[in-house]
Amino acid sequence: MSPPAAAGDTAYDLWGSRLSPFVLKVAAMCAHVGVRCRRLPAEGGLRDNLRADARCRRLRAGKLELTWPPMSELDELPLVPFLFGPRGENLYDSSAIAGWLDRHHECDRGALVPAAAAPRMIARLIDEYFDEFGLYMVHHNRWVLSAATNDAGRRLAGEFATMIVPPLRPLMAAWFSARQVRRLPYLFSVAPAGFAVAGVARRRQPPSPMGFPETHGLLDDAFLRMLAAMEEALGDQPYLLGSRFTVADASAYGQLAMNTQDRSADGLIAARAPRTHAWVMRIASGDNDGAGGDAGLVVGARLEPLLAEIARTFVPLMRQNESAYAKLRAGGQGRFNEKAFDRGEALYDGELDGRPFRSVAKTFQVAVWRRLKDEWRALDDGARAACSKRLNSRMVCDLDAP
Repeated sequence: MSPPAAAGDTAYDLWGSRLSPFVLKVAAMCAHVGVRCRRLPAEGGLRDNLRADARCRRLRAGKLELTWPPMSELDELPLVPFLFGPRGENLYDSSAIAGWLDRHHECDRGALVPAAAAPRMIARLIDEYFDEFGLYMVHHNRWVLSAATNDAGRRLAGEFATMIVPPLRPLMAAWFSARQVRRLPYLFSVAPAGFAVAGVARRRQPPSPMGFPETHGLLDDAFLRMLAAMEEALGDQPYLLGSRFTVADASAYGQLAMNTQDRSADGLIAARAPRTHAWVMRIASGDNDGAGGDAGLVVGARLEPLLAEIARTFVPLMRQNESAYAKLRAGGQGRFNEKAFDRGEALYDGELDGRPFRSVAKTFQVAVWRRLKDEWRALDDGARAACSKRLNSRMVCDLDAP
């Protein structure tokens, strides 16, 4: 690993689009620790963008070494984001990047990942909930709730303007929008049979694949409960765990900030959760100051609705996904994630919040869940007791399970 560098002379390149919640999350974390972060391709010239794109392709092809985090057989490289460091570092995975920034950039506003055991565990649960299940909700909101009003494809083409000649930009916009709608069932959003959004072209109509139970209602309800839980959590404190910004805030911010770019979804957030909407706008403006250290972090009662929602959706989904992966792997299945989904492989049926669903076993979610369980089991008795006070008994049992 490289030695720490002073924030003032350090600049990172963040490859990815503002359409991605993980890009927004990483940008907010860089702002918190005080490092300059150039967003590519939106803020780069043609040469820099072509080089960064080639670098990403080499990383995904295994022709260039990753710096952090180390990959296991369960991990999968994303399309975005990648964070390129000032000394040639190649970083991926937004949650792991939080730890990297903490180790390499001392911040008087406090570490992204708390040092204190109980706040760290709760921050990690919130972080992974928003990364894994929150992504399903906000992707659904963009391409279903905001299907008739979002301009995501046009905005993406604008960010890649240096790399795409003007006549091809509308084609890229149309291709991207159709691709993202096609991915809805992979990202847990399945339309009821016969569902259609008025005024939306056929290629952008949310799909309803045969044999898949609809999940629109499940995601809509979960999103509203999450917003209500965020309103409670932020009721008398500036951040989720108290007086300062952590990785939990970064993850929640990334997902919700993605939807504030989509007119219909933004209107829903502002109407149902005005405090949360204002919080997102404040962080987006660069205002994420707060008291340093862990003294102001609390695992308080205001977090209980959000933690209950995590126990209601994220935890049972991770548990069922891990079980499905183990059974499929034992049966000889070797392909998982989106490549398997596109071929109709590695599918399993489950139940979430009393409703049926069908999904594909995802290895990276197995890795996430196992890491969380390992972190939970490593807690000392005091930290475990402080966390258990806010978690329901079923969630504690799930975390304790081997």
